[in-house]
Amino acid sequence: MPVDTHDTTAALSQLATDIVDIIKGYEVMEKRADGDLRPIAQRLHALHEAHAAELMTVMEEMGGRPEDTGSMMGAVNQAVAAGRGWFDALDHSTLPWILTGEQRLLHSYDGALAAAETRPELQEILLDQRAALEAQIHALRKG
Repeated sequence: MPVDTHDTTAALSQLATDIVDIIKGYEVMEKRADGDLRPIAQRLHALHEAHAAELMTVMEEMGGRPEDTGSMMGAVNQAVAAGRGWFDALDHSTLPWILTGEQRLLHSYDGALAAAETRPELQEILLDQRAALEAQIHALRKG
């Protein structure tokens, strides 16, 4: 869904929804992942939980009422992770799928950053979160 880059609340809401959607996939992954993938899923899950909590607080401070239930994509992420766990191992072969999801999330951060360009305090939070996510993506690509 395209984000109105002039509406800070809408862009933050979309970002928060996208983060919650990814969290739902990691909840399943943590339970079904093999020994090598489980720490990766746990690390990314914790990162996204912290980012979501921080964004929810910011949105509440802005007067918004954030939804933390995610979207239909969250259910898709859960189903894909569960299905993959039934038919295939949740192991390092899952990394391309993980990286694709994380890359999409970077684009959500870009939309929120564009909408927050007149709010330096919000930009700082978003830039910090985006940098932390980028560092995790870089580490996954290095192996």
